[in-house]
Amino acid sequence: MTCFNFKITGDGTATPKGVKFPGGYKINEPGLHWDVNSTAAYPPVGPAIYKSAYDVRLESKPQTVISPTGNGADADATYYGWQNTALKNLGVLIANLVAMGA
Repeated sequence: MTCFNFKITGDGTATPKGVKFPGGYKINEPGLHWDVNSTAAYPPVGPAIYKSAYDVRLESKPQTVISPTGNGADADATYYGWQNTALKNLGVLIANLVAMGA
């Protein structure tokens, strides 16, 4: 999970066109009917994105990693191994249920 903090500054003189809802999207836009199994790029949906006249750069901040076990790297690696095994087993179970028509 990632969190972002934004500091909005400026003189407030920008006047983006904006869009009203309902009506911001058209029902036949390709992005609203995109196949989640597709390997094609996701088509954009809705109005054009506002482009600022200013160059906006975000500063990278250090990441904080929280241990799921609190018992060090080896315990965390074991925990993640169990989680990966559980996810693989769940995938096999779901595939079998789908194959059986359940």
